[in-house]
Amino acid sequence: MPFIKSKLAAISLALLSLVGCATPQPQVPDQFQSEWEYKTVKGSVSLIESAPEAIARRIDLVRHAETSIDIEYFSWNKDTTGLLFLNELLSAADRGVKVRIILDDLLVFNEKWLASAATHKNLNIQIFNPFNSRKAGWLTRAFDFQKHQKSLDHRLHEKYMNIDGKVLVLGGRNIGDDYFSYKPKNNFFDLDIMVQGDTTKEFERNFNEHWRAHYTSDIQFLIDVNDEEPLGSFKHAFEKIAKNNQDIIADIETRVRALQEPNYVAAKLTPIFDSAEKLHDSMPYFRHRVEHFIYRYPSEKNELVISTPYMLPNEDGFKVVNDFISRGADITLVTNSMASNDSGFVPAYYEKHRAELLDKGVNIYEYDTHAIHLKNVSTSKGHYHNKAFILDNKLSYIGSSNFDSLGLFKLRVWCDDRK
Repeated sequence: MPFIKSKLAAISLALLSLVGCATPQPQVPDQFQSEWEYKTVKGSVSLIESAPEAIARRIDLVRHAETSIDIEYFSWNKDTTGLLFLNELLSAADRGVKVRIILDDLLVFNEKWLASAATHKNLNIQIFNPFNSRKAGWLTRAFDFQKHQKSLDHRLHEKYMNIDGKVLVLGGRNIGDDYFSYKPKNNFFDLDIMVQGDTTKEFERNFNEHWRAHYTSDIQFLIDVNDEEPLGSFKHAFEKIAKNNQDIIADIETRVRALQEPNYVAAKLTPIFDSAEKLHDSMPYFRHRVEHFIYRYPSEKNELVISTPYMLPNEDGFKVVNDFISRGADITLVTNSMASNDSGFVPAYYEKHRAELLDKGVNIYEYDTHAIHLKNVSTSKGHYHNKAFILDNKLSYIGSSNFDSLGLFKLRVWCDDRK
């Protein structure tokens, strides 16, 4: 199934949970915030400047890994970059590097190529919050979702890799050609950063919490693989796609070899994760933590930039926007236009609230679906997928969360480079 159609189906399925969004969600208990400690540490951050660089950096880090690689993603495409990157991880596993991958189940069906790769003794894949249906396609899965919506609504939207507990790559990208500008049409404009410092330990803790939890399952318990040779299903898939896409593979290899040392900037870093309790009570823990953290920092210039592919209100409306406006803040929103949005449903919700945001005084810039990014490979129609807040041009909030009310597990890192 072409991934863009799969993603449209996934978004449509997730948006079923918005139908009842007029009903207020349960309130997070007052003691919740005092029970959770912010872990602000010194570190350094480097911006990954283009989509092709994003896959090149990932491959380069994997090739230099020595002991461990932990990876979490919402989706992983069976295409050139998806299979190439998995092949690089298998090569690292051949060297003795322990590779652990957690994938959300929303776009995983009977993916034998994935399960085949997980038969390697040093590479393991866990599936987050798996559905009961696997082989019957979207229709059966939609019924499954409706029947078990309270639990299946919560998907893994965390996107990062942790190399040797020393370097992180995190942001809004999933793994696939359309996230690295190698798809002929419909690529995503997105943002990644590389992070060094003790904050990697918090990501390791978060990963282990998911890895050991009851809501993740080994992919080999979910998908049967009967390979006649070791890694047979994966090798067949990779060899087939590599044969037909040598130009892409050669371009990526050239970029890997041409990489310069990352330009790191010193900053104070604070990771913010969701709470596993969301699976049981559906409370908006992540948003509560984010809002609390935002209000800790008094704004000096009162300038806020919100970058998000989807701008949808929560049950309490645009609370953060309203609060900053009441402080006299200048707010800029960068988001998808109606034409560039990759969902058939989100534009209708956004259109409903766009006039409201403009009336509040929000400056809105909408992505041109034919925007050209000179450092990218493809210049075809694109979608905006960038997720960030920037406060006073000094506090940057980068990660995997959109400005919406979907029940996704998300993460962000606050980067404070104030002297």
